[in-house]
Amino acid sequence: MTAIRRGVLTAVPFGVATAAYAGVFLANRDRLPDRIATHFSAGGGANDYMSRTTALWFGCALLVGLGLLFTVMTLASRKSAGSRLNAAVGAGTAFTIGYPLVATVLVNANVQDPAEARLPLWHVAVLLAGGVATGALAWRLMGAGPPPEPVPPTPPLSLAEGEAAAWSRTMVSRVLLTVAGAVALAGLFALVSGALLTGLPLLALGLICAPFAGVRVTVDRRGVTVTSTVLPRPRLALPLGGIVGADSVEVDAVGEFGGWGYRIRPNRRGVLLRSGEALSVRTTGGREYVVTVDDSTTAAALLNGLTGRQASQRD
Repeated sequence: MTAIRRGVLTAVPFGVATAAYAGVFLANRDRLPDRIATHFSAGGGANDYMSRTTALWFGCALLVGLGLLFTVMTLASRKSAGSRLNAAVGAGTAFTIGYPLVATVLVNANVQDPAEARLPLWHVAVLLAGGVATGALAWRLMGAGPPPEPVPPTPPLSLAEGEAAAWSRTMVSRVLLTVAGAVALAGLFALVSGALLTGLPLLALGLICAPFAGVRVTVDRRGVTVTSTVLPRPRLALPLGGIVGADSVEVDAVGEFGGWGYRIRPNRRGVLLRSGEALSVRTTGGREYVVTVDDSTTAAALLNGLTGRQASQRD
Protein backbone atom coordinates (compact mmCIF):
# COMPACT_ATOMS: atom_id res chain seq x y z
CA MET A 1 0.00 0.00 0.00
CA THR A 2 1.38 3.43 -0.99
CA ALA A 3 2.03 6.20 1.51
CA ILE A 4 -0.87 8.23 0.11
CA ARG A 5 -3.32 5.38 0.55
CA ARG A 6 -2.11 4.70 4.09
CA GLY A 7 -2.47 8.38 4.97
CA VAL A 8 -5.95 8.55 3.43
CA LEU A 9 -7.08 5.41 5.24
CA THR A 10 -6.04 6.97 8.54
CA ALA A 11 -7.44 10.45 7.85
CA VAL A 12 -10.83 9.45 6.38
CA PRO A 13 -12.43 8.20 9.67
CA PHE A 14 -11.57 11.51 11.35
CA GLY A 15 -12.87 13.44 8.35
CA VAL A 16 -16.15 11.50 8.48
CA ALA A 17 -16.44 12.03 12.25
CA THR A 18 -15.75 15.76 11.92
CA ALA A 19 -18.28 16.16 9.10
CA ALA A 20 -20.89 14.18 11.03
CA TYR A 21 -20.42 16.23 14.19
CA ALA A 22 -20.41 19.59 12.42
CA GLY A 23 -23.37 18.58 10.23
CA VAL A 24 -25.51 17.36 13.13
CA PHE A 25 -24.57 20.39 15.21
CA LEU A 26 -25.43 22.93 12.51
CA ALA A 27 -28.65 21.11 11.61
CA ASN A 28 -29.79 21.32 15.26
CA ARG A 29 -28.21 24.69 16.12
CA ASP A 30 -31.52 26.52 16.46
CA ARG A 31 -32.87 23.81 18.77
CA LEU A 32 -29.90 23.92 21.14
CA PRO A 33 -29.76 26.05 24.31
CA ASP A 34 -27.09 28.77 24.59
CA ARG A 35 -25.17 26.51 26.98
CA ILE A 36 -25.18 22.78 26.31
CA ALA A 37 -24.38 19.81 28.54
CA THR A 38 -21.01 18.35 27.52
CA HIS A 39 -20.23 15.91 30.32
CA PHE A 40 -22.41 13.35 32.04
CA SER A 41 -22.22 11.28 35.23
CA ALA A 42 -22.44 7.50 35.38
CA GLY A 43 -26.16 7.90 36.00
CA GLY A 44 -26.59 9.80 32.74
CA GLY A 45 -27.18 13.24 34.28
CA ALA A 46 -25.39 16.34 33.03
CA ASN A 47 -22.63 17.70 35.28
CA ASP A 48 -20.62 20.05 33.05
CA TYR A 49 -21.52 22.60 30.41
CA MET A 50 -20.06 24.64 27.56
CA SER A 51 -21.31 27.48 25.39
CA ARG A 52 -22.86 26.42 22.10
CA THR A 53 -20.20 28.06 19.91
CA THR A 54 -17.30 26.79 22.05
CA ALA A 55 -18.66 23.24 21.93
CA LEU A 56 -18.79 23.31 18.13
CA TRP A 57 -15.24 24.59 17.71
CA PHE A 58 -13.82 22.42 20.47
CA GLY A 59 -15.27 19.21 19.03
CA CYS A 60 -14.11 19.98 15.50
CA ALA A 61 -10.64 21.03 16.66
CA LEU A 62 -10.29 17.85 18.75
CA LEU A 63 -11.17 15.57 15.84
CA VAL A 64 -9.03 17.45 13.31
CA GLY A 65 -6.07 17.59 15.69
CA LEU A 66 -6.22 13.87 16.47
CA GLY A 67 -6.68 13.11 12.78
CA LEU A 68 -3.52 15.03 11.88
CA LEU A 69 -1.58 13.34 14.70
CA PHE A 70 -2.52 9.79 13.70
CA THR A 71 -2.05 10.50 9.99
CA VAL A 72 1.47 11.83 10.58
CA MET A 73 2.28 8.84 12.78
CA THR A 74 1.04 6.43 10.10
CA LEU A 75 3.05 8.15 7.36
CA ALA A 76 6.14 8.27 9.60
CA SER A 77 5.78 4.53 10.16
CA ARG A 78 6.36 3.94 6.43
CA LYS A 79 5.69 0.26 5.68
CA SER A 80 6.44 -1.13 9.13
CA ALA A 81 3.97 -3.07 11.28
CA GLY A 82 3.43 0.08 13.32
CA SER A 83 1.80 1.75 10.32
CA ARG A 84 -1.02 -0.78 10.34
CA LEU A 85 -1.47 -0.49 14.09
CA ASN A 86 -1.51 3.34 14.00
CA ALA A 87 -4.18 3.32 11.30
CA ALA A 88 -6.33 0.85 13.24
CA VAL A 89 -6.01 2.71 16.56
CA GLY A 90 -6.67 6.01 14.79
CA ALA A 91 -9.84 4.75 13.13
CA GLY A 92 -11.11 3.35 16.41
CA THR A 93 -10.31 6.64 18.16
CA ALA A 94 -12.22 8.60 15.50
CA PHE A 95 -15.36 6.60 16.30
CA THR A 96 -14.98 6.62 20.09
CA ILE A 97 -14.54 10.42 20.05
CA GLY A 98 -16.97 11.25 17.26
CA TYR A 99 -19.88 9.16 18.53
CA PRO A 100 -20.24 10.80 21.97
CA LEU A 101 -19.83 14.26 20.40
CA VAL A 102 -22.75 13.61 18.03
CA ALA A 103 -24.79 11.97 20.79
CA THR A 104 -24.20 14.99 23.03
CA VAL A 105 -25.69 17.31 20.40
CA LEU A 106 -28.77 15.12 19.96
CA VAL A 107 -29.54 14.83 23.69
CA ASN A 108 -29.27 18.63 24.05
CA ALA A 109 -31.70 19.34 21.23
CA ASN A 110 -35.09 20.79 22.27
CA VAL A 111 -34.21 21.14 25.97
CA GLN A 112 -34.84 24.48 27.68
CA ASP A 113 -32.39 23.84 30.51
CA PRO A 114 -29.16 21.95 29.67
CA ALA A 115 -29.38 20.26 33.08
CA GLU A 116 -32.34 18.32 31.69
CA ALA A 117 -30.14 16.58 29.06
CA ARG A 118 -29.37 12.94 29.76
CA LEU A 119 -26.93 10.53 28.13
CA PRO A 120 -27.65 6.95 29.30
CA LEU A 121 -24.74 4.68 30.13
CA TRP A 122 -25.56 2.24 27.30
CA HIS A 123 -23.96 4.71 24.89
CA VAL A 124 -20.57 3.70 26.34
CA ALA A 125 -21.11 0.14 25.15
CA VAL A 126 -22.02 1.40 21.68
CA LEU A 127 -18.96 3.63 21.33
CA LEU A 128 -16.61 0.88 22.57
CA ALA A 129 -18.07 -1.76 20.25
CA GLY A 130 -18.12 0.69 17.33
CA GLY A 131 -14.54 1.76 18.03
CA VAL A 132 -13.29 -1.84 18.04
CA ALA A 133 -15.21 -2.65 14.85
CA THR A 134 -13.94 0.46 13.07
CA GLY A 135 -10.37 -0.24 14.14
CA ALA A 136 -10.65 -3.87 13.01
CA LEU A 137 -11.93 -2.75 9.60
CA ALA A 138 -9.02 -0.33 9.19
CA TRP A 139 -6.60 -3.09 10.25
CA ARG A 140 -8.02 -5.38 7.56
CA LEU A 141 -8.00 -2.72 4.85
CA MET A 142 -4.43 -1.71 5.65
CA GLY A 143 -3.13 -5.23 5.02
CA ALA A 144 -0.09 -6.92 6.52
CA GLY A 145 2.41 -5.27 4.18
CA PRO A 146 5.71 -6.78 3.07
CA PRO A 147 7.60 -9.00 5.53
CA PRO A 148 10.54 -7.29 7.27
CA GLU A 149 13.94 -7.78 5.75
CA PRO A 150 15.95 -10.43 7.61
CA VAL A 151 18.61 -9.04 9.95
CA PRO A 152 22.07 -10.57 9.42
CA PRO A 153 23.06 -12.48 12.56
CA THR A 154 25.65 -10.90 14.82
CA PRO A 155 28.64 -13.25 15.23
CA PRO A 156 29.39 -14.21 18.85
CA LEU A 157 32.38 -12.84 20.71
CA SER A 158 34.82 -15.67 21.40
CA LEU A 159 35.21 -16.26 25.15
CA ALA A 160 37.61 -18.70 26.79
CA GLU A 161 36.48 -20.97 29.58
CA GLY A 162 36.33 -18.97 32.81
CA GLU A 163 37.00 -15.65 31.06
CA ALA A 164 34.88 -12.78 32.42
CA ALA A 165 33.58 -9.96 30.23
CA ALA A 166 31.04 -7.17 30.65
CA TRP A 167 29.70 -4.31 28.54
CA SER A 168 27.80 -1.21 29.67
CA ARG A 169 26.57 1.97 28.03
CA THR A 170 24.47 4.94 29.13
CA MET A 171 21.81 6.33 26.80
CA VAL A 172 20.29 9.77 27.48
CA SER A 173 17.50 11.37 25.46
CA ARG A 174 17.95 15.14 25.46
CA VAL A 175 14.48 15.53 23.94
CA LEU A 176 12.70 13.59 26.70
CA LEU A 177 14.83 15.29 29.36
CA THR A 178 13.93 18.73 27.97
CA VAL A 179 10.23 17.89 27.79
CA ALA A 180 10.21 16.52 31.35
CA GLY A 181 12.03 19.62 32.58
CA ALA A 182 9.62 21.92 30.77
CA VAL A 183 6.62 20.12 32.28
CA ALA A 184 8.13 20.33 35.77
CA LEU A 185 8.89 24.04 35.34
CA ALA A 186 5.35 24.67 34.09
CA GLY A 187 4.01 22.92 37.18
CA LEU A 188 6.29 24.94 39.45
CA PHE A 189 5.18 28.18 37.78
CA ALA A 190 1.54 27.18 38.22
CA LEU A 191 2.13 26.45 41.92
CA VAL A 192 3.76 29.85 42.42
CA SER A 193 0.79 31.43 40.65
CA GLY A 194 -1.58 29.69 43.06
CA ALA A 195 -3.01 27.09 40.65
CA LEU A 196 -2.52 24.08 42.90
CA LEU A 197 -4.78 21.68 41.01
CA THR A 198 -2.89 22.34 37.79
CA GLY A 199 0.61 22.77 39.18
CA LEU A 200 0.88 19.68 41.38
CA PRO A 201 0.09 17.10 38.65
CA LEU A 202 2.43 18.82 36.17
CA LEU A 203 5.27 19.04 38.67
CA ALA A 204 4.82 15.41 39.71
CA LEU A 205 4.69 14.25 36.09
CA GLY A 206 7.87 16.12 35.18
CA LEU A 207 9.78 14.84 38.21
CA ILE A 208 8.64 11.25 37.60
CA CYS A 209 9.53 11.28 33.89
CA ALA A 210 12.93 13.01 34.17
CA PRO A 211 14.83 10.03 35.69
CA PHE A 212 13.70 7.82 32.81
CA ALA A 213 15.14 10.10 30.13
CA GLY A 214 18.42 8.22 30.66
CA VAL A 215 19.04 4.48 31.01
CA ARG A 216 22.08 2.28 31.56
CA VAL A 217 22.26 -0.95 29.59
CA THR A 218 24.53 -3.70 30.94
CA VAL A 219 25.47 -7.06 29.43
CA ASP A 220 27.39 -9.52 31.61
CA ARG A 221 27.31 -13.11 32.88
CA ARG A 222 23.89 -12.48 34.41
CA GLY A 223 22.29 -11.42 31.12
CA VAL A 224 20.91 -8.00 30.18
CA THR A 225 19.91 -5.30 32.64
CA VAL A 226 18.28 -1.97 31.76
CA THR A 227 17.77 0.55 34.54
CA SER A 228 17.41 4.27 35.04
CA THR A 229 20.63 6.21 35.47
CA VAL A 230 19.15 7.76 38.62
CA LEU A 231 16.79 5.25 40.22
CA PRO A 232 17.49 1.56 40.93
CA ARG A 233 13.86 0.63 40.27
CA PRO A 234 12.02 -0.15 38.09
CA ARG A 235 14.43 -2.17 35.99
CA LEU A 236 14.29 -4.62 33.11
CA ALA A 237 16.35 -7.77 33.72
CA LEU A 238 16.68 -10.61 31.20
CA PRO A 239 18.55 -13.59 32.72
CA LEU A 240 21.17 -15.23 30.52
CA GLY A 241 19.47 -18.62 30.77
CA GLY A 242 16.32 -17.26 29.13
CA ILE A 243 18.10 -15.63 26.16
CA VAL A 244 18.30 -17.35 22.77
CA GLY A 245 20.37 -14.76 20.93
CA ALA A 246 20.92 -11.06 20.20
CA ASP A 247 21.45 -8.78 17.21
CA SER A 248 22.16 -5.15 16.42
CA VAL A 249 19.17 -3.66 14.56
CA GLU A 250 17.83 -0.34 13.30
CA VAL A 251 14.52 0.53 14.93
CA ASP A 252 11.89 3.16 14.11
CA ALA A 253 10.44 4.15 17.50
CA VAL A 254 7.25 5.70 16.12
CA GLY A 255 6.81 3.36 13.19
CA GLU A 256 7.38 0.07 14.98
CA PHE A 257 6.35 0.87 18.55
CA GLY A 258 4.19 4.00 18.28
CA GLY A 259 6.42 6.26 20.39
CA TRP A 260 9.13 6.44 23.00
CA GLY A 261 9.63 5.05 26.50
CA TYR A 262 8.73 1.51 27.56
CA ARG A 263 6.57 0.16 24.74
CA ILE A 264 4.57 -3.05 24.41
CA ARG A 265 3.68 -4.80 21.18
CA PRO A 266 2.60 -8.40 20.50
CA ASN A 267 5.64 -10.56 21.32
CA ARG A 268 7.81 -7.42 21.44
CA ARG A 269 8.89 -5.06 24.18
CA GLY A 270 10.95 -1.93 23.77
CA VAL A 271 12.89 0.59 25.85
CA LEU A 272 13.14 3.37 23.29
CA LEU A 273 14.68 6.79 23.82
CA ARG A 274 15.12 7.47 20.09
CA SER A 275 15.06 5.80 16.70
CA GLY A 276 18.19 4.21 15.25
CA GLU A 277 20.70 1.68 16.51
CA ALA A 278 19.36 -0.77 19.08
CA LEU A 279 20.11 -4.05 20.83
CA SER A 280 17.58 -6.77 20.00
CA VAL A 281 17.36 -9.69 22.44
CA ARG A 282 15.35 -12.85 21.70
CA THR A 283 14.15 -14.95 24.62
CA THR A 284 13.17 -18.60 24.99
CA GLY A 285 9.54 -17.54 25.33
CA GLY A 286 9.53 -16.25 21.75
CA ARG A 287 9.56 -12.59 22.78
CA GLU A 288 11.88 -9.88 21.48
CA TYR A 289 13.20 -7.03 23.61
CA VAL A 290 14.58 -3.95 21.83
CA VAL A 291 16.69 -1.32 23.62
CA THR A 292 18.03 1.73 21.80
CA VAL A 293 21.71 2.11 22.68
CA ASP A 294 24.99 2.95 20.95
CA ASP A 295 27.57 0.24 20.19
CA SER A 296 24.82 -2.39 20.17
CA THR A 297 26.91 -4.62 17.87
CA THR A 298 29.44 -5.20 20.66
CA ALA A 299 26.66 -5.84 23.17
CA ALA A 300 25.00 -8.38 20.85
CA ALA A 301 28.30 -10.13 20.12
CA LEU A 302 29.14 -10.44 23.81
CA LEU A 303 25.66 -11.68 24.64
CA ASN A 304 25.84 -14.29 21.87
CA GLY A 305 29.25 -15.37 23.17
CA LEU A 306 27.95 -15.71 26.72
CA THR A 307 24.84 -17.66 25.71
CA GLY A 308 26.91 -19.90 23.44
CA ARG A 309 29.38 -20.69 26.19
CA GLN A 310 26.58 -21.42 28.62
CA ALA A 311 24.94 -23.76 26.11
CA SER A 312 28.20 -25.64 25.53
CA GLN A 313 28.68 -26.05 29.28
CA ARG A 314 25.24 -27.59 29.60
CA ASP A 315 26.01 -30.02 26.79
